[in-house]
Amino acid sequence: MVVCLRKKLYWMDMDTEIELKYLVNNANSATLTAAQVTSLLQQHNYHFEHSSKSLSNCYFDTPDQILRQLDMGLRIRGCAGKYEQTIKTAGKVIGGLHQRPEFNVDVESTFPELALFPDKIWPSTHQVGDIQENLISLFSTDFTREIWLVTLANNSVVEMVCDQGTIAASGQSEELFEIELELVSGSHDDIFELARLLFTHLSLRPGIKSKAARGYALWKNTQTQPVITPFELVPLEKQNTISQGFSAGLSFGLQQLQTMINAYVEAPSLIYLSKTVELLALLRHGFWLFEQHLPENAVKIRDELSHFMQLFAWVDSATYIKELTDKTGNYRKRLELSEQLFSQLKIERRRFPDSEQVIELIHGERFNLLQLSLLTLLLKMPEQGTVTEQVDSTRFTHLNELEEFAGQCLDNDLANIAKTFSQSQSLSSEQYLAQQALVIRCLLTGSWFGGLYHKDQRLEFRSPWLDIKHGLSELQTLYIIQTQLSRLEHPVKKLINWQQTKVESLLLALDNSRLSALSIEPYWRIQ
Repeated sequence: MVVCLRKKLYWMDMDTEIELKYLVNNANSATLTAAQVTSLLQQHNYHFEHSSKSLSNCYFDTPDQILRQLDMGLRIRGCAGKYEQTIKTAGKVIGGLHQRPEFNVDVESTFPELALFPDKIWPSTHQVGDIQENLISLFSTDFTREIWLVTLANNSVVEMVCDQGTIAASGQSEELFEIELELVSGSHDDIFELARLLFTHLSLRPGIKSKAARGYALWKNTQTQPVITPFELVPLEKQNTISQGFSAGLSFGLQQLQTMINAYVEAPSLIYLSKTVELLALLRHGFWLFEQHLPENAVKIRDELSHFMQLFAWVDSATYIKELTDKTGNYRKRLELSEQLFSQLKIERRRFPDSEQVIELIHGERFNLLQLSLLTLLLKMPEQGTVTEQVDSTRFTHLNELEEFAGQCLDNDLANIAKTFSQSQSLSSEQYLAQQALVIRCLLTGSWFGGLYHKDQRLEFRSPWLDIKHGLSELQTLYIIQTQLSRLEHPVKKLINWQQTKVESLLLALDNSRLSALSIEPYWRIQ
């Protein structure tokens, strides 16, 4: 499922796409028909025209993918014996909102003629003739397109299409089933209105891959999965205003969130789900940090983020127990000393939601509405930010107000955690685990603002805090073992002693990391 938006700006032979696109959950595929969508529009008294057509599309590039490197997509589309060649050039993506200029030319041949496109679209470093000579067919998409041209109450017009068919390349194929909303006339809100209606009746999720991107992956036979980096940094610039800083983080978090959702649906794994929860936390943390610079209704979005974090609160425990019961787990051999304990852990593992339940949740109406709310806020932030920055300009004396604001936030978090962590040379398991949420909060603040500062100094400071976070996860795993052992009628004494020894060793390591973390000069204070 993909989310994009599409607004046509007629400019000679170029359209700029702003397209909202969703993938349909496969479980919903068998029941979705054109008649159902038509009935849905009729029930809500929308005026529309419905049509249907079959489309065949062939995508082209050079063997070394020059067009792909230029972020261009080239295709020939056939429909009812007529052909059109299209090239989409590099655009921009903001939180799932895709804007890409495209050029369309009617042609007689089924092979592209690049000379028919305007010269201005080509970078000066590339010879169009050389690209033309090396073009080959890479992959194809063939699908039936159902089209509804919908007129809303304010006379805005939205084209809604449902594409269902296949993508084929290198002797392989995969299902294509997606819904796109394209704005013909009106504002973004008009597309959002129809999207909300679809959420109430269809199993959808926002996505990130275009048909071309999926075709390239199939052609190369590489379904790459995202690299998981804990607490990565929001891409900020020192010259950003406070409002721009929030927008950058919101865009980054939303894109990463949709990437993890897509990865989970394609290959369900607790790794992707854990990262999804972290990204929900990153987004919510931004709403806390920038609270005084956001519109009043932003608190509703923050509450929705909290709602889904609570729904996924089981993920950490599921991850710990999976580690304990997997054959490759660090503690697996030790736990096999007690067959009763091992059986009990496997029973606990089965109590967590399965992948089908998770997939149903992330295709549901409420989760889709949350992502749409984030996107809507993101689109409105520049206008909102102008007012807020004028009101708060007296609070910041430096030209770089974002950096000064970041320093204040980082100072506050460090002061809070230092109150507990500097009290003693040694802390108990309970004391450490009680501060787990605060450690995560400090790391999230660093994720939001760390990119503004020197890399080496930042890494030196964050490294022991990341070690503490990892140690707390290990401590939580050992606590689960202790809890399960206490429930056994006849626990193995050797296992109890081992667990206690592991905890003592881990507490010593945590103490060392804690004292190290508190001794390093904060990177945001270094001139």
